[in-house]
Amino acid sequence: MKLNILAAAVLGSGFAMFASSASAAMVTDSHGNVGYDSYEECVTAVKDGSAKFYTPYTYQNPKRQAGEASVKKMRLSEVMIPQSVVDSNRLTTSDYAAGACDLGVGQSNGRYGVSGALVGKYVPIAADMPVNVYMDAAGNPVRLTMQQCDNHFGNKFPTPIVSEVKEPEAQVAIAETRTMEPVVVNTTRVIRPAKYSVKEVIIAPSDQINRVNTAQGTAVAIEGADRTVVVGEEADADIIDNTEINQTFPVKRVPDTNP
Repeated sequence: MKLNILAAAVLGSGFAMFASSASAAMVTDSHGNVGYDSYEECVTAVKDGSAKFYTPYTYQNPKRQAGEASVKKMRLSEVMIPQSVVDSNRLTTSDYAAGACDLGVGQSNGRYGVSGALVGKYVPIAADMPVNVYMDAAGNPVRLTMQQCDNHFGNKFPTPIVSEVKEPEAQVAIAETRTMEPVVVNTTRVIRPAKYSVKEVIIAPSDQINRVNTAQGTAVAIEGADRTVVVGEEADADIIDNTEINQTFPVKRVPDTNP
């Protein structure tokens, strides 16, 4: 279900030309999931409450692709779309507070999309759908899939729906004096495994790592030449796939012994 540049650009028009849901061309597959002929029809159905949100019907564990260091389980509404994706697709929102209307696609890269009847149709996705958020080494989201089945969307991020937000009331201007004071913030890289017990995180140059004790309570983050941090680069793939970034743990940094 890929980001459709033309459809996304229509978001800013206020949906003035949307067809009513009563006349929307809708297709229903054998599992009761529905799709619409156009993005506008799908959005209209979501906004008037007549849409039936997509429900996955298969089960599959997460599977990382090249460049993906970890995966986090979230609700779609909790995901912020990276600004680079917003800009390149001319989106007028960077969140999924109102859900998504995504173009249905079939199987690719060993993962399914939607059922055959909905391929090429615009499928309503609920804001509270559980999703897998695949993240790069720096912890930035790079791809979303449906959590239950790991089915992919038309592109790395489904096309969002702009939520209806009332214009704020005018505020009375109040003159005030503000002072700026320096604030020191200590940052900690955090890891919560979905399957393994982590007691601490070690950040170290790759040549200082001899083994990984994730199953016994230690996770390793290796600092690369480009100064980015790769989570579990030396860990077994199963360990990485069952690790989520969420909670705070003690962090130890191993100094580089190179002169």
